Amino acid sequence: MTRVRTAGGRLVGEWDAGVAAFKGIPFAEPPVGDLRWRPPRRARPWEGERRAYDFGPAPLQPQPPRDSLMYHANFADRRALVMSEDCLYLNVWTPDPANVAGLPAMVWIHGGGNRYGHGGQEIHDGRAMARRGLVVVTLNHRLGALGFLAHPALSAEDRLGASGNYGLLDIVAALTWVQENIAAFGGDPDRVTVAGNSAGAAHICHLMAATAARPLFRAAIGQSASGVGRAEGPLLERAVARKQGLRWAEQFGDRDLDGLRRLDGVELVLKGHFGPVVDGRVLTEPSDDVFAAGRQHAVPLLVGTNRDEGSVYASLDALRQLPLEPGTAELYPVRRPAEARRTARRFTGESRFTYPVWRWALAHRRKGPTWLYRFEHTPPLPADLDLADPKDGLPGYGVFHTAELPYALDNLDRRPWPWTEADRELACTMADSWARFVETADPNGGALPNWPAFNGTEAMVFGDTVRAGAVERLEAMRLLACCPRPL
Repeated sequence: MTRVRTAGGRLVGEWDAGVAAFKGIPFAEPPVGDLRWRPPRRARPWEGERRAYDFGPAPLQPQPPRDSLMYHANFADRRALVMSEDCLYLNVWTPDPANVAGLPAMVWIHGGGNRYGHGGQEIHDGRAMARRGLVVVTLNHRLGALGFLAHPALSAEDRLGASGNYGLLDIVAALTWVQENIAAFGGDPDRVTVAGNSAGAAHICHLMAATAARPLFRAAIGQSASGVGRAEGPLLERAVARKQGLRWAEQFGDRDLDGLRRLDGVELVLKGHFGPVVDGRVLTEPSDDVFAAGRQHAVPLLVGTNRDEGSVYASLDALRQLPLEPGTAELYPVRRPAEARRTARRFTGESRFTYPVWRWALAHRRKGPTWLYRFEHTPPLPADLDLADPKDGLPGYGVFHTAELPYALDNLDRRPWPWTEADRELACTMADSWARFVETADPNGGALPNWPAFNGTEAMVFGDTVRAGAVERLEAMRLLACCPRPL
């Protein structure tokens, strides 16, 4: 056992493979009952010692299909999934809270499209990064309608007239908790890096645009998503978001806000797709506007994408969304069936993931030091995996969305896949680079490969070899930059 004292009270954690782990720490009051759809409130202190051996409940959420690659890669954990609307808990891994101080901290924000995910997923385990001398924090935040509903009645009861972004406010509350408590775990509150993938990366981009979040972190890592340059366009303004919330609420009959708060939360998260909006509290204008004007948080930034980001999502329907701009036919050819399938996958990946992340880096490079990567290594999926075929008709998923996760956090062993020595070497190099960035706000140093700063065309390639290279398909990036949104 190992003990720390936080502002909320004493915690008892466990030693886990040479690292102290404290799980299921409340960072806010349970957002239930009248606190549903309200900004998070500070967690109440407890008396005596609190056992921090087990993860807290995950946020209410559906699960991806069991034959989907996203399920097998991210959600097929050995631990049974426990969910609750009472979900605002975080977890900490640290080398030794009794004998270390001033360590850099990495706060990890999970992905899942604001619909799935939680801080206790095995793929986000913090042990390997903590063994590199970091204090690692993972967290839960509200999802779906419970996390992001904007509604006129919610705005009317708020002193700022704000509604929506409750999940984003949960992240801010967790980062505030980190500022107040990370020193108890051996961490330095002035050396906090926020990191995340997919929706978590987009949240980080939005937090860079949010003035209220700026004192809470000094560097950022974003993997495979962005809050700017999005295919669906800039964030919804308040009036539009509230109208959409009204239409969503109509599914549940003629219910006022009290009636909606009495409904079972499971029913609420199963319907609709939600995400951040301009709420008037944490986000007061579209993040695109903030970055375009150079008013974002000037922190060091490390971002990147995977080679086949679109493979999980692409279908031939994507061809209907191809832009009409000159040059499209050359960059996205569709003359033959096999060519059309490759274009559907490529356009889906580039428009939804690769271009927005490149745009994020491009918009930030004059504001703060920026590094871009491309992940090109195909993970070794087991041959007997119960896996649906890709919807675009191509054989295999390639370097799919989230493929980099077990490498970046050195968590290969969280999946019983036929990893090779090359996989392990790549994971070691990638995780060492991430840890170096968290430690120094620069991924270079020691024996690591030299990673040139991004100036619009350079990228670090993590593949069969690790090397500096060029941004691929720069012409496609420039084409997508000219296209009106939504695509």
